Amino acid sequence: MRIFQRVTNDYNFEETLLNLDIAISEHNYRIIHRSNIGQAVRDRGEENYPLSTVISFCNITYAKEMMEINSDLINDMPCIVTVREEREGIVVGTKLMVTNTSNNRQNDFANRININLISIVEATVE
Repeated sequence: MRIFQRVTNDYNFEETLLNLDIAISEHNYRIIHRSNIGQAVRDRGEENYPLSTVISFCNITYAKEMMEINSDLINDMPCIVTVREEREGIVVGTKLMVTNTSNNRQNDFANRININLISIVEATVE
């Protein structure tokens, strides 16, 4: 499965977003966009709709390397992490890159990025 998720009950939604900002920065990525989907639904009149945010981020050095390995990988960039309210707590998730292609350089690159993504998610909820 390409989706990696963790749940936290130790932090509320806003605290989790702050933790995520720190984790992304500590892994040398730069946040490039936030989509506050849950808040947008609330703003349209559903005041109790669960909050959810998608954070897009990138590391230009990794992006350059990725493009040199396989320009089709642009479809996996920027990296994203999602934060959403669920019954069980605040869920933090990401989509991992495919690691079982016929291109060994691509697989090695994807494994490195996946380690970063997993580390970012885990640091956010710990």
